[in-house]
Amino acid sequence: MIIDPIDIKLIRQLELQGSISIPDIIAKFHIPKDEILLRIKNFEEAGFISGYGLKVSVPNLLGGKWYLCCAFTEARVQAKPETLVPLLEEKIENMTFPAGISPNLSFLFYTQDLKDSYKIINKMPGLDYAEIYKVNEYSVTIPVLLSSEDQELMLKLCDMKLDYQRINTIIFEPQTDTEVKYSRLIWHKRNRHGVITIFPQLNWNVVNNYAHLHVAVSTAIRSRELRKMIGSLGFSANLTAKFKKRFLQVEFDIWGFSDMQQIIAALDTIKRLEIVGCSFAHRNIICDGWLKGFIEHRI
Repeated sequence: MIIDPIDIKLIRQLELQGSISIPDIIAKFHIPKDEILLRIKNFEEAGFISGYGLKVSVPNLLGGKWYLCCAFTEARVQAKPETLVPLLEEKIENMTFPAGISPNLSFLFYTQDLKDSYKIINKMPGLDYAEIYKVNEYSVTIPVLLSSEDQELMLKLCDMKLDYQRINTIIFEPQTDTEVKYSRLIWHKRNRHGVITIFPQLNWNVVNNYAHLHVAVSTAIRSRELRKMIGSLGFSANLTAKFKKRFLQVEFDIWGFSDMQQIIAALDTIKRLEIVGCSFAHRNIICDGWLKGFIEHRI
């Protein structure tokens, strides 16, 4: 599949918000409705969007103090966090080389006990190393109370076959009473009382002309100074936390192999910086296999 910068902007919006209305996309990117629907349909048919998954706001539904955490790990093929980590929300797989320099498996999950989660994750079969960071913290005094009808609707949503056009209709242009009820349950920026969100699952392998690249570097240069240095070389980069407290991950969007060559060559000119590895985005998977049991027994 061949994509362009507008495609990437659309995908990034869907990644961030889960659901974004067509009028909002038109206002942001100045492209017509038919083109938006065609582009996203092409993503779905090519398998770039391999499907859609559900996330729920566990803190709002159960109440109490919660953390949303991200685990960055070095994992072997057989590592499956969905079999061991409760309330797992999403996992992100990367292709890395050499091994051990960048995380090849990351995942988001809810927990009330950071120490216990750390123990569980570090005992996971197929996992060689893990570090855990808090993404967000919640303290909910009064949880959301769902009616039995709301629970039934959420269970039906778990089994529903979804595409973007269907999702957009349910959320922003509901046609029936049932769709209106669904739209009230689904969170988006115009309905902040919703408790469930719908996100795309992405398979970056089907894209032939673009990749999201992480360059792992070893350096004592401060992040702000390094970002300015990279900018002065003509590149835009995002810097994330150091993996294993040693390898800073510098993120780039690349359009073809020549882009990668230019980035590596430019980084190689920076004194006090050593390039030690690379990784590429591979797949994002929404982990919602536990949701039906959660809705039936825990809410």
